[in-house]
Amino acid sequence: MKTRYPLLISQSLLIAVILFGASLPLEAGSKKDQEFQIMNAHEHIQSIQEVPKFLEAMKQNGIVKTVILGSSNATFILGGKGFSGWEENNLEIIRIANEYPDQFLAFPTLDPKDPEKLQKLQSYLQKGARGLKLYSGNKLFHDQPLDAPSMLAVYAYCEKQKVPIMFHVNAGYFQHEFENVLKQFPALKVICPHFCLSTIKSERFEYLMDTYPQLYTDTSFGYMDFLTAGLRRFSKNPEKFRALVTKYQDRILFGTDMVVTSSEGKTADWLTQVARAYRDVLEKEQYTFFALPGETLNGLYLDRKVLQKIYHDNFVLFFENTLQTKE
Repeated sequence: MKTRYPLLISQSLLIAVILFGASLPLEAGSKKDQEFQIMNAHEHIQSIQEVPKFLEAMKQNGIVKTVILGSSNATFILGGKGFSGWEENNLEIIRIANEYPDQFLAFPTLDPKDPEKLQKLQSYLQKGARGLKLYSGNKLFHDQPLDAPSMLAVYAYCEKQKVPIMFHVNAGYFQHEFENVLKQFPALKVICPHFCLSTIKSERFEYLMDTYPQLYTDTSFGYMDFLTAGLRRFSKNPEKFRALVTKYQDRILFGTDMVVTSSEGKTADWLTQVARAYRDVLEKEQYTFFALPGETLNGLYLDRKVLQKIYHDNFVLFFENTLQTKE
């Protein structure tokens, strides 16, 4: 196995580790592996019937709480088009969160073209929702500019009421519009998932993170093709991405985005293994993944203190005001 860190450390460094608790990378399978109480900031669930198998995958991976996002039918049907069925799923995820308050937070979505979108958001929050999910930065659903005048009241309300937004934005296409929103609402709490779809052009991601301190991201990649591509990208240059994640360690949240549906292949075991891959890429020096048979991937091998932030602390700090209102 390729070793990125020396196997031996000097006696003086060892003493320093013992005395001062210096952070060393996590060893997979060690007792420390069980210490994390992982908060998952990004998931979709088709219906309450899928909750038991997802809870099993959460348990197997040490995930104790998950944000579930309102979704259109196109999210659950690969290759689907159009923004439909979202209102039904909004009510379903709120139902799930209310029935499993210790495990889930609900972030319903809105259609930017809906003239009653703000009133609907307020209604969802009254029913128990804790944030908002927007898809308008996705090429498939970009029907109007992100900074369209009709959306400004929603952003203003979320900023004033401290309602966090999970805002899917492909920064390669809509960076200017997205920046206009962030500039107009500097106190708006925003998670731009998937590294703002900017791991290939990571300088764009760094610019956004450096310029807008209210901006966060998560570690998810999305559908399996995106996940395997992302894992391979990290594997080819683990030093680069380790430095990138370490640089923004205070504003990165753990996310899985496996899209939990009634599909026959999405069993509890499948969900468990995919969620484990999201942990492996962060924790391990090398690992394997069933979707990439025959390949040994390089992980980021992050320090335990960094993992603790990504898995737990950043989530708690980001959602602190939201969590305090119900817990």
